[in-house]
Amino acid sequence: MLINLAGLTMAGPILIAHGTEEQRRRYLQPILSAEEIWCQGFSEPQAGSDLAALRTQAVRDGNTFVIRGQKVWTSFARYADWCMLLARTDTSVPKHKGITFFLVSMHSPGVTVRPLKQMNGDEDFNEVFFDDVRVPAENIVGGWNEGWSIAVSTLLYERTILTFSRQLQSRSALQDTLLLARTWQLGQMPAARDPIVRQRLAQAWIESEAMKYTSYRYLTQLLRGGKPGPQSSLEKLFWSEMYQRMLDAAVAMLGPYGQLGKGDPRAPLLGRLQHLLLYSRGRTIAAGTSEIQRNTLAERVLGLPRGS
Repeated sequence: MLINLAGLTMAGPILIAHGTEEQRRRYLQPILSAEEIWCQGFSEPQAGSDLAALRTQAVRDGNTFVIRGQKVWTSFARYADWCMLLARTDTSVPKHKGITFFLVSMHSPGVTVRPLKQMNGDEDFNEVFFDDVRVPAENIVGGWNEGWSIAVSTLLYERTILTFSRQLQSRSALQDTLLLARTWQLGQMPAARDPIVRQRLAQAWIESEAMKYTSYRYLTQLLRGGKPGPQSSLEKLFWSEMYQRMLDAAVAMLGPYGQLGKGDPRAPLLGRLQHLLLYSRGRTIAAGTSEIQRNTLAERVLGLPRGS
């Protein structure tokens, strides 16, 4: 069964916070039941970290908008029924103020999806092309030209909720590595007895525990009625870099065998660690680069001035 990740972590919370009553009635139940799968149409070839530089345009034509442009790095696009899409609706105002947040059916005429093959062999991401796609005005969330604030909220929800789920992913990989270290031979002894391996794995465990309890504190705040804030940048930054360090240590422990991937019968753990290592390289880019997270923390948590 396909997990409706973008629907549960982004579309659902955004519709609850900013959608109309009619939109909530229409979309929330199919999101929860995974009857309708969602994707996020934000990044573009020329608009990644500088998302407000997006070029996809939506031109009004009566009670509909005609959308033309391209999105990239769109997870689940091949399976999605709906897309949260940012498009420029006003070129006469500063770039952050001329953006609108649309709900676009992926089954609309003019939508084309092309998978992107990654270096680990997966095709998790896609390019999506919108060629004169018509979207009714009722599918706007938050109002015309109000899309930037909705986009910021969406990214906060994404970073917050995904951090919890990705901890489970990293914890599982760490547990596998610790078990393997007891039996994997480095020369005449198990890897777990090598002082360098022990130090790196101990550090990975310490960081994993720190991440867990930091997330518990943040989750407690949310359960008490708080909203996602800049601390989600701290969690995303810490987790993504911790995950890379942990997998670097795991694969280094295996020596040359750590380079063997899925499908090779000699690969430890069926090549899972090598697969995750390659996948982890994008974790410091997706959902906001580490540089963006540091800027957010500097400005919104520490109160430092913006860089020139």
